Amino acid sequence: MMMALARSCIAFLALSLAGAASARTDLPWDGFYFGGNVGDASTSSCNSWALNGALIDPAIAYRDCSKSGALVGGVQFGENFQTKRLVWGIGADLDIWSAKTFNQSVKYSGAVPAPGTFVYSSRQGPRGFAIIGPRIGYAGDTWLPYVRVGTIIALGSHDSTLFYTPAAGTKPTASFAGGPDFSTTGWVAGGGFELGLNGAWSIAAEYLHANLGKGANSTAACSGVIGACTGFSGISFDNTHEGVSANIFRLGITYWFGYW
Repeated sequence: MMMALARSCIAFLALSLAGAASARTDLPWDGFYFGGNVGDASTSSCNSWALNGALIDPAIAYRDCSKSGALVGGVQFGENFQTKRLVWGIGADLDIWSAKTFNQSVKYSGAVPAPGTFVYSSRQGPRGFAIIGPRIGYAGDTWLPYVRVGTIIALGSHDSTLFYTPAAGTKPTASFAGGPDFSTTGWVAGGGFELGLNGAWSIAAEYLHANLGKGANSTAACSGVIGACTGFSGISFDNTHEGVSANIFRLGITYWFGYW
């Protein structure tokens, strides 16, 4: 998906070059802007979990490091200030993130607890994110390369859960609530290239690397119905999170309220 977006971006920019207008030559990138974006987030994450207790036989433990892709899209807005060829300003983004829920299934055949299947469920990214931070660039008449850094804020629930289904059962009878898979805030850095079109519009291609860091490690007891949790007496669910990082590539279109 990343390669397809990259090819689309190159074709889009090439076609737009032919119709790019002569911008205002004094301060073409100064002022307030608002636009939309869409792209792909390639995510890497690691999580470890284990059931521990004196009677459990054998110990159940699992560690997974995986990669996945997700659609991202939303809006961006901010304000730039231009001094000769120097452009600086502050911007904010609010995007959805279509990361899927990741499930791991482990069959257990020990005596305590009773034989059954454990399913570990976690998310490899947030349901959405917000970014706020400065950016700085070098202004051409109709083009603007820039770099940016900032804070990324994860939106939406991202806790992990372990479900237990007895061997003869069809649905879970007990569960363990883990901690957040990743922290709520992190950092983001990257850059992009913006091209002015006819009128007050511009298009942009942008790459960002985001890191949400580690979620809080947790230890939890069974939280199902009393009868089902009796078999998990003295057994805890230990969850360790090693963070989430993502490479985000987006295409955007922007309207400049100060015109050109």
